[in-house]
Amino acid sequence: MTRGPERGVAYDLWWRVRHEQGTRGWTDEELRARTGVARTTVDRLRGGKRPPTARVVNALADALDIDLTEAHRLAGRAPAPPAASIDGEGAPRVSAREAILRDPAYTDQQRRAIMELLDIFEQANRSRRP
Repeated sequence: MTRGPERGVAYDLWWRVRHEQGTRGWTDEELRARTGVARTTVDRLRGGKRPPTARVVNALADALDIDLTEAHRLAGRAPAPPAASIDGEGAPRVSAREAILRDPAYTDQQRRAIMELLDIFEQANRSRRP
């Protein structure tokens, strides 16, 4: 029995991108031209083990008119906080990414910039670990 490809952390974003792309009648080349995101990068969303970068999510969301908060959630970058995660005042804790995506004080441009900075910090921290 053969199994299909595993669903990666950003499978839901991959599915949404492919759906929106099909709705618009765009070829893979048109999607790449409009987003600057390579077909192979989009294909990796389907089975990838790590969430895509904020730049990739932002570019796809912008080109396909997907709500930025929704795109980051679909990409596995802004998970819903666990039910048991409660701060000292009884309120649920949320990740920095989720807080940024939810805060109405930020514009989409500001959110993109902050998410890209978070990517840089996370990448630097990963490279420093033994």
